[in-house]
Amino acid sequence: MFFYTFMPKLFNMSLTASVAIVFVILLRLLLKKAPKVISYALWGVVLFRLLCPVSIGSSFSVYNLFDAPAQESGTITSVIEYVPSNIVHTEYPSVARPVPGISDAINEALPQGREQLVADPLEAPMSIATYVWMIGVLVMVIYSIVSYIRLRRKLSVVVPLRDNIFIADDIKSPFVVGLFRPKIYLPCNLSDKEQEYIILHEQHHIKRLDHVMKALAFFALAIHWFNPLVWAAFILASKDMEMSCDEAVIHKVGGDVRADYSASLLTLATGRRIIAGTPLAFGEGDTKGRINNSFLTYSQTL
Repeated sequence: MFFYTFMPKLFNMSLTASVAIVFVILLRLLLKKAPKVISYALWGVVLFRLLCPVSIGSSFSVYNLFDAPAQESGTITSVIEYVPSNIVHTEYPSVARPVPGISDAINEALPQGREQLVADPLEAPMSIATYVWMIGVLVMVIYSIVSYIRLRRKLSVVVPLRDNIFIADDIKSPFVVGLFRPKIYLPCNLSDKEQEYIILHEQHHIKRLDHVMKALAFFALAIHWFNPLVWAAFILASKDMEMSCDEAVIHKVGGDVRADYSASLLTLATGRRIIAGTPLAFGEGDTKGRINNSFLTYSQTL
């Protein structure tokens, strides 16, 4: 029975999150010149939709615009069911996709009436879909573990700088490792001034619990790996995370350091691939976009 009800629930969560992702992407375009911390905060709504199967009732919900098929699950909560949880064993199964026209095409292809109840033609496809999803999650987990092991090997020889900050010879980009006791690792080729900027950047990540949010985001990505919009959200949210952190550092130390800060980003423009797909470690990315954003941040402070 698990195989016949789990995937519809997962599809509903993914479709509901997809609506939120499209909405945030559109808002992100409208707020292009606004502080990136606003865009970054909006991705928290998407993360909630990806991990939480229920919705809190509200007359201002964006889902009201799409007439989302909500089923009451409590006094103030509901579950949006684009795909009915009992679709496998329903006499007349139907779906309600958020995109007009697609639902009709799918419903016409679904078996109806006695054929659906006697032969159970949807059982095999749903079981296969569940197995494929489980394999995809396993691949994501294995890739993450392998990436983390490779990263730890690069940290076999490190020199303590102070507190939770370490310098490593075999890395080319700074990053944070760990959830409960996060550590900052810096490459050895940074100047004292570059170290100062990068440490402030990484400390702001930790203070804001970005290392926890990145792990949760990767967890959501592993669950919804089949949804391309979730991949887009993961990439865009990571960019907004970094840019908002850059903005915080520039505001803290003063906008006149933007040139030095941008030079530090260029110095670190290589060697980021070693942390891709590692949920307990993340570093810097999108150098060009971050440099442009740092100059925009400076112009807004004048």
